[in-house]
Amino acid sequence: MDKEKFLKIKKRFEMNGGIIDSSVELDRLLDLLGAEATAIDKNTIIIRYNKIPSASAVFEEFIHTAQYRNGKITGNNRIDMEIEAKRKLIKYQKQYEIPDNENEATKIHIKQLLKMRKEIQNV
Repeated sequence: MDKEKFLKIKKRFEMNGGIIDSSVELDRLLDLLGAEATAIDKNTIIIRYNKIPSASAVFEEFIHTAQYRNGKITGNNRIDMEIEAKRKLIKYQKQYEIPDNENEATKIHIKQLLKMRKEIQNV
């Protein structure tokens, strides 16, 4: 994502009470999650220290903060919420200005999540 665009979006999120945090220590958490960024709750997003995240990562985490605000994330439905957020990224690819390569990676990740969900349901 373009640095200027990211800073503008970050400022808007923070003006509405949100926090976008990053540090070397938080990078360890992201490493454990295998993530570029993560939404902690309705107001908090963690991103990698000293790195501008991809457009997909930024918008996906904003979608997750909205899911938290709407009470959709319960703890037991994380895979469903990941799938929902990724489908929204694909639907709004042009509006979010997500590059095609990121969109293709999102489609692959959805397939993996669907397979994972099916395996969990069959246990």
